Order: sequence, then C-alpha cells, then structure tokens
Amino acid sequence: MKTEQRTSPQEQPERSGLFLLLRTILPVLLVLLLAAGCDSFLDKKPLGQQTTENFFTNEEEAIQATNASYSKMREWNLHVFSFLGLTDMISDDATKGSTPTDAAFLIELENLTHDSGHQAVLEWWSGNYEGIYRTNVNIQNLPNTDMNPDLRNRLIGENRFLRAYFYFNLVRGFGGVPLITAPLTPEEYDQERVSAEAVYAQIIEDLEFAAEHLPLKSAYPAADLGRATQGAAEAMLARVYLYLEDYGQAEFYAREVINSLEYDLLPDYFQIFTEQGENSSESIFEVQATATEESTGGSQYGQVQGVRGTPNLGWGFNRPSRDLDASYEPGDLRHQATMLFPWEELPDGSGRTVIENQTMEDERYNKKAFAASFPGSIDNYPVNIRRFRYSDLLLIAAEAAYRNGSEGDARDFLNEVRERARVGRTLTIGILPENASPHMVSILNLGNLETRVFARMVHQGSPAEQAGIEPFDHALDRGRVRANLLDMVVSVNGIAITDRESFLDAVDAQTAGSTIPVVIHRIRHGQNPEEFTLNVTVQELLPDVTASGQDLLDAIWHERRVELAMEQKRWFDLIRQGRAAQVMQDLGVSFVTGKHELYPIPQNEIDLSNRALTQNPNW
Repeated sequence: MKTEQRTSPQEQPERSGLFLLLRTILPVLLVLLLAAGCDSFLDKKPLGQQTTENFFTNEEEAIQATNASYSKMREWNLHVFSFLGLTDMISDDATKGSTPTDAAFLIELENLTHDSGHQAVLEWWSGNYEGIYRTNVNIQNLPNTDMNPDLRNRLIGENRFLRAYFYFNLVRGFGGVPLITAPLTPEEYDQERVSAEAVYAQIIEDLEFAAEHLPLKSAYPAADLGRATQGAAEAMLARVYLYLEDYGQAEFYAREVINSLEYDLLPDYFQIFTEQGENSSESIFEVQATATEESTGGSQYGQVQGVRGTPNLGWGFNRPSRDLDASYEPGDLRHQATMLFPWEELPDGSGRTVIENQTMEDERYNKKAFAASFPGSIDNYPVNIRRFRYSDLLLIAAEAAYRNGSEGDARDFLNEVRERARVGRTLTIGILPENASPHMVSILNLGNLETRVFARMVHQGSPAEQAGIEPFDHALDRGRVRANLLDMVVSVNGIAITDRESFLDAVDAQTAGSTIPVVIHRIRHGQNPEEFTLNVTVQELLPDVTASGQDLLDAIWHERRVELAMEQKRWFDLIRQGRAAQVMQDLGVSFVTGKHELYPIPQNEIDLSNRALTQNPNW
C-alpha cells in the first residue's frame, strides 16, 4: 500500500478508532486492505475490485491477502509516530526531539500529562485494530481457499502470529480490550472489553498454533525472508509468559529458540542496524521495509527519527536522552552505535557530517533508525524495523532462569550478550573515541594533527574522567557552531594514535589495572591549543557479571536497557518490573500509581461504542 506523504506530523489527520473503523472502513472493498507494496514477498500488485465474497479463490490470492497483514506493520499509526511517543519518548530513554514547537503534544507523553483524548493514544489503538481486522479476514477465509493444505496452514499461522502481536501491543498498553477474532456484522459493532487474562489466553492460543505450523527460519526460501517463523512464535511466547510472570514457561520457550540453533548474535553490534545487518543471524522478527524506485515499500519510521537539517534525512524526533547517556558503563561501545551526534560523520562511508541545527535543543538522533539514502521521496525510508532480536531473547532467558532459581544459567545468558557488546575488545579507559569528520577537521583547522581521534564522551566515574580527560563540548554562538572544548588523543603509552581503530588497539594492548601516559591535545575556544600528558588507569571493558540475588536481577535489567536502547522496549519493561514510578519520579515526572501503568482508553472510542467501553482507572 502506498505510504502517505507528509511534511509535518502536525498535519496528520485524526485517525479513526475501532468503532469508527467498524462503521466506515470494514464494509468497503477489500482492495484498500489487500494492496501490498514491499520488495520480495511484499512486492505484490494491487488486487483490483475484489471483495471478500469473490476473493480467496486460489493460492496466489491467499498469499496476497497475507502480505496485506504484513504491510500494515510499516504504516504510520502502528510503528511510526505515536508508537515512538508511547514507547521511547514516554520513558527515560528519550525525549520528543525535533524543534520545540513541532508536534508539541508529544511533550504531554514525556510529562505524563496526556489524557484520554490524546492523539497518540487513539492512533495506536486504531493501528493495532486495523491490523487485527486484516488478520481476521484472512483467518476466516483461508480455510475455504483452494490451495495446498500445508501452505494454507502456514498462512493461517502467519496471520495468527501477527494477530497475537497486535493484541500483545493492546493488552500491555490498555489492559483488557475488545477481543475480536472474526469480522463483525453491524449488530456486533458495540463491543465491550474483556479481561486482560482473556486477551492473553487468545494471544497464547494464536502463538501456539503459529509455532506448530510455521517453518523454521532456515526453511524459508530467500524470497520469503522476513515472514513469521516457528522461532518468532516461540520467542513471542517467551516474552508473553515473562509479562505474565510465568517464568517456567518463559524459560521453556526461550530455550526452545536457543536450542534450535537457528539464531546467533551478530559479532559486530555496529552492523546490526545497517543494511547489511537486516535479517541477519540475530533477527528473530523484523518488519520489512525495502523501498525501491518502483514501489513505496518503505516506512516513515526512519524519516521521523532521521537527521533534521543538513544532511536532510528526516524530522529529528525521538531524541536519545541524557539519562540514557549516563546508563552506559565506561567504554561501552553500544552507546556509540545507538546515538548519532552533530559534528559526527554519517556511518555510511560518504564523509558527510551532521551539521548543527540551531533550531533544535540538545541535538542527537537514534542511530538505529539511520538510512544513508532512500529512493523517491524522503518518506520512503528503507529501514527494517527490528522487533525481536536474539539478544533480547537471551536476556528473557536470563531473567526467567534467575526467577526459576538457576542463577548460573542466568549469568551465562547475560554474559553472552555482554561478550558480544565488547565488539572484540577487552580493555577501556572509559571514553568513546570518535574520528573527527572532514567537516570538523576543516572548521577547526586540525590539519596539522596526525591524530583524528577525539573524546566524544567520557563516562562518569571512569579512569579517563578521574585523570582529567574531558568530553567534547560545543555550542551555538549567534547562529554559528562553536567548539568550546575538544580533547584529541595523540598517543596511548607511547603508541601514536591516528584513528579510532588505532586508539582501541592501543588501549587493548595494555594491562588491566596498569596506569599509562595518554597525551592529549586540547583545543579550547578563545585559547591557544595545549598539549599535555595525563596518567590514566586501564580497566576491563564490560567485565562478566558475577553477582547473585537482587544484584543479578538488576544487572539483567540494566543490560536490557543498554542493549535494546531506542528499540521501543524500555517503557513496557519499566511497567512490568514495577519500577516506572521511581524511575520517572527521579526525572521529576509525576507517575501516578494505579493510573499510568496503562494508557487511557481513547475517549473517542468510548463515545462511539455507545458507552459499551469503560475507561481505565483514574483516567
């Protein structure tokens, strides 16, 4: 389906909710729902004027209908603007971003001052129910389609997996919701809420069916890469049972996925969110968004979060927070793979630099949503949306094993994730080294220096901070970019530094616990550059966790934050862990226990339901 072009999120039309959807959208021709538009298995032509009465006559139409369920996953009201607001921006991982006045209503999510009329709440509710409708149409009609029985069961399994995904979104966000498992007749439109337990029961039933009938990832041909798999269904079951605090079942399904040997951690964390990292060994399930000049199979997920200004890659929403900065351990390179900063060279090898945008505050971007280029218009972003990675599954296994009394296994799963996070390194002095971009070299006259490495970040409490190395500090002065302070690394224990890799190699060649000389070339605004030597202690990089008890659980939760940062996991993690109130209050945000654990049911939906729907407590 063609992605709608938009130039500003404030121009978004109000989306119809479930009951308006039932009254106005569902009776229309199926063509609006069955036009899929992504490369590979989603790259299908529109289907003309078929309806549910004359469609589903053969195998090709069954596949096309299922592709339409997948195409919903790329759309605006499911995985784009409101989704980011209700998952990242609402949490301590991110703030609204963009310019202060653009889509200012999102600040209400940050401050937990939103209400039942909030646009984001209605939009996400609608998006999930639109996805449920598509899957329900397919699940009802596929059994009567003339086709290969095994393929029929697979397609039903794919739709039931997706339906479970949509309902899992809804039950975590809203609690009990209307449970609709087949297209409704007009007299059935006014649906009441069922209990959260009933929704979870349906989710589990759907996922169990999917796990039984879907093939392993390795069994799919290349053209079908990205479809739901047995491993994806089992991984979702592990996640669902974790939320239900049924840790025995959570560990069972997590181990099923691990023991299948279908998945493995990608050795280079920096590659996961590149084009080369899409559908990698680590991918359990991701939304396919392969845009081409001929089709608009992309998503606005990347556009919304892309660099705003120069280069022009997007709108700059969903800004990684300073609180997220402080959560990383000294030298954790995942920080560098997660955030994109002004003055930084784009990670595409083009040499282009992110130029400071004076209309934005505390400018930074989600690097995990980065794309170097896009065919056609800017809204056709070719960024796959990673929804379930193997590292997430390992951390679910770690938490479940801990809860089941297997602390040794919990540490093993946790430390497997930490080992990959070292990206082949073992030591650190606690800075994030970055290569000065060509723009930076030019504007700061760094051409006379052999080194190109500067301290972008210096982790609080790290050896580098204790020795006096300072992080890059910059500002805008009357609209012009100014570097207030820049520490360039000239040498490490006598080893000359030229670029980031040589710095990391030099540190890794030292001994943990040793104190070594590090030569710094400091550039400070309004002063002559100075060069001096600091004695810095070397320490282990992300050492294995040996903790037990509550400290081990805290370590697992911490690892979830830094490993999965800016992947829309944090808010629901805080809610299920029972830590949201304290975390938000530490940020100065008032979290009302008994209220903010759930979103409000959209008031528009309550009104349209003839009051069949009831509101969540305290809203």
